[in-house]
Amino acid sequence: MAAIMMFIFKKGSRNAFNNGRESEEFAENYEKTFGVRFPSMDTVDEIMRRTDEKYFEKLKIHMVKILIKKKVFEKSRVFGRYLTAVDGSHAMTVNEGHCEHCLKRTSEKSGKTTYFHNVVEAKLVTENGFSISLATEWVENPGGKYDKQDCELKASVRPAEKLKRDFPRLPICIVGDGLYPNRTFFGICRENGWEFIVSFRDGNLPSVWEEIRELKELSEENRRQITISEGEKKSVRTYTWVNDIDYQGFMLKWSECTEETAGKTTRFVFVSSLGADYFRVPEITEAGRIRWKTENGGSDIRKNHGYGLGHKYSRVSLPATKNYCQCMQIAHMINQLFELSSLFRPFLIGKMTVKHLWKCMLGEIRHIILNIEILKELLKRRIQFRYC
Repeated sequence: MAAIMMFIFKKGSRNAFNNGRESEEFAENYEKTFGVRFPSMDTVDEIMRRTDEKYFEKLKIHMVKILIKKKVFEKSRVFGRYLTAVDGSHAMTVNEGHCEHCLKRTSEKSGKTTYFHNVVEAKLVTENGFSISLATEWVENPGGKYDKQDCELKASVRPAEKLKRDFPRLPICIVGDGLYPNRTFFGICRENGWEFIVSFRDGNLPSVWEEIRELKELSEENRRQITISEGEKKSVRTYTWVNDIDYQGFMLKWSECTEETAGKTTRFVFVSSLGADYFRVPEITEAGRIRWKTENGGSDIRKNHGYGLGHKYSRVSLPATKNYCQCMQIAHMINQLFELSSLFRPFLIGKMTVKHLWKCMLGEIRHIILNIEILKELLKRRIQFRYC
């Protein structure tokens, strides 16, 4: 619990959270609120090193299933499916000899070798800001001698096994970057009954691009243009699409959106298993673009907004590091339920930020003894959370 609370409070390191023990007010308020004492974070780290990561993963999955059952994300389904973004991120850089599973990269210029750990996440993402971890897979070398180093492309296949195991009947639509348009990925989606929308770069699957160039000019019916006004800002979006492109037995659908805003043109291209038409193509495009939620609403927040992704929470133990990562995902989930709710959003007025409000809350807990009678009454109340 203390490991999860360290991330809920966004302290960024074990040492920073451990400093709370020096404040009698914080320690007393912590015990009053949660019914347990505030332990030493050195003790927490010892437990983390001894605990199998599957236990924290089971807790995370159990919590996600409750949220799905309570239909927290129901309004954000696209074509009846939950958008699930798969993406890799840097977990931490370590010293040589950290463990036999470290990845390594040698600079061509300096010859210096850097050792590090990366992780691939499958996250349920929504338009209103949620980025909830469904499956975590570490990119790691097997240890001992090996021919080829593990990489994100190989590791990206493995979360699929966990997704199907833990959410066997969940209707999923995978969204991903230009790494994923390949036969292996298409086969995994078809085998598991998942739809997909993935970025399609120029040069990916040359035979598909050749067919697209031949077909997209044949009909005027596969185009749509819309104008979006946001105050004085106007954007013109032009959509083009081609359905039923055969690639080694897989029927792909291609769509392109060019957006012109203030003289600047941005282009978005996707291949999908979902057929596009005049009405569906804008929604397919928005679903494909929502992949950035994993970076802006997930990885970036965990790196730069108090969670400390990239920090070495355990310098010598990879099992402990994996456990801290799962605790971080659990805490991030809990915080999102509050920060994206109708109870919290009204406080974000003017230049007020989530980070500043969190500092104010922690300041209260560190310097003012909470009234136990008022706290008991508050904890008895049933509180309803609503989301846009």
